Amino acid sequence: MKRLVISLIFVIFLATSQGCSASHDDNGDLITVTTEMAESTTSIDQNVVLATTTQFDYSRLDYSEDEPDFLFDAQNNSKLSTDWKDDLLSELRLASPNFDLPYVREEWGPGWIDDNYNCINTRHEVLIEESLATASLDDRGCNVIAGKWYDYYSDEFFDDPAKLDIDHMVPLHNAHVSGASNWPLETKISYYNDLNDPQHLIAVSSSANRSKGSRGPEVWKPVNDTYWCQYAYSWIEIKARWNLSVSEIELEALKEMLNSCEGLPEQTYWFSNWLLRKGAMSTQDMLLTENEEKTELQGSFDKTVDASND
Repeated sequence: MKRLVISLIFVIFLATSQGCSASHDDNGDLITVTTEMAESTTSIDQNVVLATTTQFDYSRLDYSEDEPDFLFDAQNNSKLSTDWKDDLLSELRLASPNFDLPYVREEWGPGWIDDNYNCINTRHEVLIEESLATASLDDRGCNVIAGKWYDYYSDEFFDDPAKLDIDHMVPLHNAHVSGASNWPLETKISYYNDLNDPQHLIAVSSSANRSKGSRGPEVWKPVNDTYWCQYAYSWIEIKARWNLSVSEIELEALKEMLNSCEGLPEQTYWFSNWLLRKGAMSTQDMLLTENEEKTELQGSFDKTVDASND
């Protein structure tokens, strides 16, 4: 992604007062405030809802000037660049955290929303999407009550959604001090509830999520170090996409985590879209890859359950 395009997108969504909002209990000091909200579907003004559903509708964007130059060799765009990590890091904006405006959780909106009025709010949409098996819903069809999930942070499997939190890869407080403090409410709500990018919100164990709190990779890393490569890649993509800054020590931590990569991360949002646009991967290929990963994880889950029953 080119920094120019990222900046343009960011300026456009500020100018139109639309935005992306993510959410929830990833801020350790605010867990008790957000828990009650997280389990309920919240109604908000319809104009705000429209902003959350249209802000990053990528099918409407012109990608002709947004080729993934940082991934490809300058002399041969069919060959991956050997410097892709450095080129990826160069997409980030370096700046010290801004603590001038205090972080206030209530300024990020009502919490999880139901942006398509199907009675399933963002938390439960993520649980449905990430379940390795078909998720079971309550009698009203609104809340997830059972499924199978893999927590990349802890390298553990879960079948009880009550033991899971939905984590913002880049926590709200971190986003606040990285450039989001002056965002309009609509943008904060969209960030809180962003379902367009599957890296943005992920289901993880409550204990892992609360261990992370609002801390960045310079302070906290997943105990599952095999996930460090993907974690750093996702963190960078989200920060670049939302024009959020990184500090010097945060940048060094991201470099360290990227050094654990053996090849490219497998679960990337922008990279998959770039491959689609270049014709290197079809939509069907993407679905097959996702299905293969889910099948592999489900097999691991079943083995874990069988072992625990022995």
